[in-house]
Amino acid sequence: MRIGIIGGTFNPIHYGHLNSAVEIREMFGLEKVIFIPSFIPPHKNVKDVLGPQHRLKMTELAVESNPGFSVSSIEIDRKGLSYSIETINEFKRIFSKEVELFFIIGIDAFLEIHTWKDVKRLFQSCNFIVSTRPDYRRDNLHEVIFNLLREKYNDIQFEIVRDDEISGCSKIAISISKYAVFAARTTPLNISSTDIRERISEGRTVKYLLPEKVESYIMNNRLYNR
Repeated sequence: MRIGIIGGTFNPIHYGHLNSAVEIREMFGLEKVIFIPSFIPPHKNVKDVLGPQHRLKMTELAVESNPGFSVSSIEIDRKGLSYSIETINEFKRIFSKEVELFFIIGIDAFLEIHTWKDVKRLFQSCNFIVSTRPDYRRDNLHEVIFNLLREKYNDIQFEIVRDDEISGCSKIAISISKYAVFAARTTPLNISSTDIRERISEGRTVKYLLPEKVESYIMNNRLYNR
C-alpha cells in the first residue's frame, strides 16, 4: 500500500494544496493522502501563524468531501516544534512494513531542506515527491540535490535514473537508501496562504481560492482580520 503524507501550517489551506495532492495521489496510485497541520513550524515566524486548532479544523473541512484524503493531528498532539523526521518515524510505527510512505512537499520548501533536522535520516526513511510551483523549474530541484545536498552530505550520492514506471515522473535514486526523490509536475495554481490572509485583512474577496466551507469558517470566526 502506498500512502502520501503532506505537512504544513495550512494557514489557511487552499485549492493549491488540495489540487496538488489530488493530482499526485492519482499520479502515484496512492491509497490515501494524509494532511498534517503543524503545531509549531520550525522555519516560520510563530506570530504569523494561527492557532493549531483553527488550522486543524479548516483542514478537516477542506478534505471531508474526498474519501482519498484524511487529516492527522499527530504533530498538534505531540506539541513542540514539528519536525518531519519525528512525524515520519511515528507513522512508520503506526503502519505495517507493507506500507510505503511518500512525503509530499512543494519545491519551495524542498529548496530549504538542507536546513531541516536530520535530513540524512529523512532520506533513509521515506520517498519524497516534490511538487513544482508556477515560479520554479525542475532545474531548481536538481540544483539543490546535486549541489547543496551533495556538498553538505558527501557520503550521499544522488543519481537520475529512468522515469518512475507508475507515475512517469523524473526519479532520483539515493545511494544510502531504498527510497527516491520524484519530481511531479502538477497543474500550476498560483495561490498562496499569505495572499489569502492579506486579502482577508484588507476586506477583499477570497472566493474560489479555497473551499467554501473553509471560507465560511474563517468569516464566522473572524480569522485573519486586523
